[in-house]
Amino acid sequence: MNQEMQVSIELKKGRKLTSLDARDELGILDYPKRISNLRAMGVAIKDRWKRVKKRTGGYTRVKEYYL
Repeated sequence: MNQEMQVSIELKKGRKLTSLDARDELGILDYPKRISNLRAMGVAIKDRWKRVKKRTGGYTRVKEYYL
């Protein structure tokens, strides 16, 4: 199974995934590229910014993708 299929399956389950989730749970390092490829194939993926806590303290924003 390729990475686009993995991502598609997870999103179709109703999951909302960030690049951090994709790296830690699915082993996908270039998650935005997988999203771009899926969108090019016609999958209507939505996104929004999500605020997450950094390991070193403070917060940062990451994109969260969902259907």
